[in-house]
Amino acid sequence: MAVYAAHLTRTLQGTPSVFQVTAQEALGSTVKPALRKLVEYLAAVYPDKLSWSERWYDELYLLLDCIVQYHYLKHYAASFSESFYGLVRSPISPNHEFNSGPRLPHKLEQASLLFLVGLPYMQDKIDKILEGWREELDEGRLGKSKGDQACKAAIRLYKISNFVGEVSKLVVLAQYLTGKSPSPTLSLQILGLTLKDAPSEEPDDNSWGDLFRNVLMGQFSSAVLSFRMCVAACRLLMERGAFVVQLLRWWESRAPAACSALPPPPPPQARRDEYRWLNACPICLQSWRVPTVLPVSGYVFCYTCISRHLRRSGSCPVTRLPASERSLVRLYLDL
Repeated sequence: MAVYAAHLTRTLQGTPSVFQVTAQEALGSTVKPALRKLVEYLAAVYPDKLSWSERWYDELYLLLDCIVQYHYLKHYAASFSESFYGLVRSPISPNHEFNSGPRLPHKLEQASLLFLVGLPYMQDKIDKILEGWREELDEGRLGKSKGDQACKAAIRLYKISNFVGEVSKLVVLAQYLTGKSPSPTLSLQILGLTLKDAPSEEPDDNSWGDLFRNVLMGQFSSAVLSFRMCVAACRLLMERGAFVVQLLRWWESRAPAACSALPPPPPPQARRDEYRWLNACPICLQSWRVPTVLPVSGYVFCYTCISRHLRRSGSCPVTRLPASERSLVRLYLDL
């Protein structure tokens, strides 16, 4: 819960707290899955017009994320999530290229955009490729050929690199907490940047209240709609939308605890065609490969079959009860 109350925590010295840093990282990692759900819903409602958006979602989000992050880096010297929590990026060792204005040096701005947009996109693509290889490894389809051995080596190397990366992030955060490092994250440390509390913005001469007041009073010549007002409105809408996403994420994290207090549902009714699933997966109708049980219904599937189905539909293929991939339990049977 500390993450969701991070906006209430500030240090007297103006140095961002670890709660602010953690909260802005959590916000950045929440936006993409939330927008994916919206795109999947629109693609399901309008399959003829928007089915392509689900296939190209990663590229569409890459374009949107690049535009948004570049705007915030250019005008606020911060990423979208950092600006949401009132933070700004600043070079650890400023030089003559860095002015007193809000903009970062051009090279640091481009490097920040690469770390914020390009690297997460490439990591997602690599994760999808390795996920397919891991499924083949679990099913025993990776043999002893050179290509299969290379896939196994890549899986092991990726696990090691992920472990090293997470340990490095923890070390950098520990150094930040103890005051030994001015950078709270590994990417900022590589770029030579730190986070500071953003300075207060100068008030605009024109406001939406003045605009509506002049329109209602019939003083159209005094009604002014400036570009800065439009940008501020778009920014406010995006930030409030991000707050709603965080609120829904918090509500979803409470769902398992709330559901545990509900009485267990009645067992599903037996079906006439269940004899076909005796010691077999209900999806592929073959003998189990990596037998895995879905607790919500009690049926046993192949791990690959049920994991793919749950990622696609989010429900049991037999009973249609809602389920998630996190609830799967592997069975160790002597087949």
